[in-house]
Amino acid sequence: HLLIAPKSTSTNEDLGEALSLNNFEELMVRSFPPCMRRLVEQQRENKKHLKHAGRLQLRPFLKDCGFTIEDSHNWWKKELCWDPSITVTNFEKDYTYDIEHAYGKKGHLQGQNCFGCPKIIGFPDESAGQVHGCPFKTLDMPRLKQQMHKWKVPAQSVMDMEKLVNQGKHYQLACVEFFKGMHDGFEGPRVGNSPNDYFKDSSLYYKQKQEKEAANNKNAAS
Repeated sequence: HLLIAPKSTSTNEDLGEALSLNNFEELMVRSFPPCMRRLVEQQRENKKHLKHAGRLQLRPFLKDCGFTIEDSHNWWKKELCWDPSITVTNFEKDYTYDIEHAYGKKGHLQGQNCFGCPKIIGFPDESAGQVHGCPFKTLDMPRLKQQMHKWKVPAQSVMDMEKLVNQGKHYQLACVEFFKGMHDGFEGPRVGNSPNDYFKDSSLYYKQKQEKEAANNKNAAS
């Protein structure tokens, strides 16, 4: 049931807009795939830090989308410390190593890249207090629909996703439908390959949309 999408590229040439602390809130809503947006929002809403699997899933994604090591350090410190059980001292002692490891500063010094969709789909099921994996697989249909409604996904897109999940466990294709629903029908050519490719295709869509609007405004003014 796994979709093989076009091969991902590792260059930054096709990254429409790099993720930073300044644009994080906008791009999180606009261009994060469901599996990553859910991690961020659940950690904030619950005021409970993501467990190991959730952090392992999110950390290299943020890096590959553009976060510098300084961005990652500052973002994780702020977000994890919403949990009353984690102090700044705890953070510096227990969590900075993993961030530095992701950027190749510790451990084997090779860094970490964002997991692909098949890997995330294959994550173990969530236990109590955990948030990770692919929501199209992890969430039962009522909870998935509730999440889609919260994110203002068009009703037709939700119906299409429901069919793909219920009639074949096509989780990656369901994510393609989510993408199309949130991008005016545009089908990202690499969506379903990795969360980072979802982000790239979304960023490119908005970059092209802005360029088209700018050209139309210029023509209207001339």
